[in-house]
Amino acid sequence: MNKAAYPNPEVNAGAQQAQPILAIIDADIMCGKDEVAREQMLYNLRQYRGNGVKPLWTNWLRQRADLRFTCLIHDVAAFNKFMLDVVRSVDGVRETNTVLSFGGRADVDTLLELEMEISTNNMVAVNVMIDVQPGMDRQCFQSLLDLPRHPEVKRVWLLNCYHSQDSDLMLMLLGKKLTSITGYVMSWVRTAPGVIDTEVQTVMDWRWLASSQDLVDLAELFFTRTTLDGE
Repeated sequence: MNKAAYPNPEVNAGAQQAQPILAIIDADIMCGKDEVAREQMLYNLRQYRGNGVKPLWTNWLRQRADLRFTCLIHDVAAFNKFMLDVVRSVDGVRETNTVLSFGGRADVDTLLELEMEISTNNMVAVNVMIDVQPGMDRQCFQSLLDLPRHPEVKRVWLLNCYHSQDSDLMLMLLGKKLTSITGYVMSWVRTAPGVIDTEVQTVMDWRWLASSQDLVDLAELFFTRTTLDGE
């Protein structure tokens, strides 16, 4: 029997437990407390020190004026404490919603350039939340990976979040014009096999908490070493 074809389940389980999780958390802020809550949240995130959770960046959702931040989770128990002490304790936070992703694909070069691209204020960033028809998940994911290059739109990552109530995939796009991104979503994303519906969320006011090395670690630990656009 070829032992490589039948890995030890105990060893495999241990490897799965070590797999980091990417979390995108939305904090719903009470009206009238936007600035106070934002500054307190940024302070808490910057002061946070822990090996189990690594905050990467924060931004605002343009449509809802809610605070969103992204972090990498190495310890679920630490993440639970992090949510209670760092996030939900902030005055003005009405409720929180978390989307977890256990894998995906990323254009590593674009990911590393993200801070520079956003800081120029010449780029628009959106998250496209995609509902997928059950049973078409793998085909839809691959179809979105295989989309051709676009001269005005860059793809940062495509995350799976099949357990989420609101979406099954999250696609982050960068572009100089929102109209170009909207056209890209309508012409290419929404016509991909298996796509049921999409919601475009414009993100703004990026505040970076991660170093360049943190992003390198994110790419090495979390993403398959394949770019979205390939060769």
